[in-house]
Amino acid sequence: MPPDWDLVRQWLERSKADLDGAEVALAGDPLITEHVCFHGQQAVEKALKAFLVYHEVEFAWTHQIGFLLELCVKLDNAFARFVTLAVPLTEYSVGFRYPFCGQLPSLEQAHVALETARKVFQFVADRLPQETHPRV
Repeated sequence: MPPDWDLVRQWLERSKADLDGAEVALAGDPLITEHVCFHGQQAVEKALKAFLVYHEVEFAWTHQIGFLLELCVKLDNAFARFVTLAVPLTEYSVGFRYPFCGQLPSLEQAHVALETARKVFQFVADRLPQETHPRV
């Protein structure tokens, strides 16, 4: 059975929405770095899930970037380049969303999260058919 291209597109659309949200948050006044980092993490997570759905790989409902990347690497070893960059974003999925989270992310961390999200999104989009890309 061919992959559900509409579902793949939905995952990519949600990833792109999070990427856009991170961009807006970075330009915000006041700048809330944890929002940039959260949306960057979410963009990466959803892009990876789009790739997995396209390849009909089942995955646990998780925010763990490392786990999702392991599954992607099994399909395309080129995903390994993102392990060092993207796995640390996992902590932004929940850690900074609640009180007593510790020190908030720095501006540098926010920039790194956003740049990583941009790279992963584009990397995934380049590996999927145009028909699965978000509609403009």
